[in-house]
Amino acid sequence: MEPRFYIVMRRDLWDMNPGKAMAQAAHAQADFDSQIPDVFEFRDAVIAWREDRNFGTTLVLHEPMDVMSKISMNVAHWGFTTDPTYPYRNYYGDVFTRSEVTCMWVFVYKEEELEYMRQFALHK
Repeated sequence: MEPRFYIVMRRDLWDMNPGKAMAQAAHAQADFDSQIPDVFEFRDAVIAWREDRNFGTTLVLHEPMDVMSKISMNVAHWGFTTDPTYPYRNYYGDVFTRSEVTCMWVFVYKEEELEYMRQFALHK
């Protein structure tokens, strides 16, 4: 099977718009890339995923935090991406920041994990 990289965006995070989501997805990719030197267990699978470029098949999902937590219990290689300065607006338009888990990355290269991830819908 061909390895897959998933980015799971938080569906239940207040004030997440498409621009913020794209930035957070980039953060998730950077988090994943930072793991590669430390986790030799799946380095060969990452090389296969990247083929002859710096990336392979990437899918983006959209789930609430409780589902993301369940995913983390069912796959071996994952990580939560936390933005320490996630910006949001209140009803009056005032901007605040706070530390928030915004998304997660999931890397699968085993058939049973791929089957598990197929139950989740793609981000709309």
